[in-house]
Amino acid sequence: AGLVTSVADGSVTVTATSGEVSDTAAATVAQVASTVELSPTTLSLTSIGDTATVTATVKDAAGTVMPGATVSWATSSSSVATVSDAGLVTAVADGSATIMATSGALEATAAVTVAQVAASIELSDTVLTFASLSDTTQLTATVKDANGATMSGANVSWGATGPAVTVSSSGLVTSVADGTATITATSGSVSATASVTVTQGAS
Repeated sequence: AGLVTSVADGSVTVTATSGEVSDTAAATVAQVASTVELSPTTLSLTSIGDTATVTATVKDAAGTVMPGATVSWATSSSSVATVSDAGLVTAVADGSATIMATSGALEATAAVTVAQVAASIELSDTVLTFASLSDTTQLTATVKDANGATMSGANVSWGATGPAVTVSSSGLVTSVADGTATITATSGSVSATASVTVTQGAS
C-alpha cells in the first residue's frame, strides 16, 4: 500500500515499481524533542560535598527515546548546589535549588534540598580537672556532617551527670563539689563526652 513508517533518524529513497516503470521519493527522518523527563525529580543531600546524578530522558511526540539528544544543565543557585554537564549534582551549602535540564525549547526541573545532618561532635577538651570550687571552663562543640564539613549554627544541648559540676546551655562548666562528672554534648542523634574531676587543693 506504500505506507512508509519511520524507524530511525536518517534519509532513505522509496521506490515504487510497476512493470518496467518506477518512480522514487526521498524520505528523511529527524526526531524532534517533545518531552524531557528527569529522574529523580527531588533530591535530598545531607552532607556538604554529597553528590547525586539526575538523568534526563528526551522523547519525541510518539514517546520514542532520543538517545543522542543534546541536554544542557543549569542550577538556580550555585551557592547551594552545582550541576555538571552530565547532570551530576553536588551539595555546596544548606538551602534549596532548582536543577534545570534543557533540550531545544523544552525544559524540565528537579528540586534539590541540602540540609546537613550531624554525624560527629568534637569537643574542645575531653578531660577537665578543677582544683577549687566555682572554677569555670568553657567547652565548645564542633558539629560535622558525614563528610567532615562543619555545621555552622548547629544546635547543641549540654548535660552533666554527677554532683561535681554544672554546665550551662552554652557549655560553661562550673565546679560545685569534690568528685567526678561527665559532660555530654548532643546534636541530633550524635553526642560527645568530657570527663571532669574536682579535687579541692589539687596542684
